Amino acid sequence: MRKRLLINGLIISWAIAAGVFVSIKPWQVYRKQNEDAIQRKREMHDAESRRDDLLRKEARAQSSVGREELARKAGYLAPGESSTDTDKK
Repeated sequence: MRKRLLINGLIISWAIAAGVFVSIKPWQVYRKQNEDAIQRKREMHDAESRRDDLLRKEARAQSSVGREELARKAGYLAPGESSTDTDKK
């Protein structure tokens, strides 16, 4: 009876060890895929952020205020305005 109990215990231990050994590789693959997914999400978030910034800049540049701002930076003056250099002191 004791011998049979010992054999059953060894078989169960061997089965558990085999199960753990067989499951190591899938967990490694899972961890790698999870890290890749996190990296892709981070890249997607950064790309969406850049896209939002570009859309805001485009909307600003296409508005009348934005066009005037760009024209003034390029040195254009509205009719009737004169160039005064008050920045230099």
